[in-house]
Amino acid sequence: MKLIRILTLALTASALTLTTVSCREKSTGEAIGDKVDDALDARPAEGVRDAVEKVTE
Repeated sequence: MKLIRILTLALTASALTLTTVSCREKSTGEAIGDKVDDALDARPAEGVRDAVEKVTE
């Protein structure tokens, strides 16, 4: 019975940790950097992204 309680607590703590880490929002600096990259067309693989955008239109 004690083992089940410990395992349940460990699994719950792991799930909460993974949820918190995976739902991280971008900071203000990252958001500004993304906007600058978009304005300058300096995103990684810009040509590929533009080709995909044209195909999906």
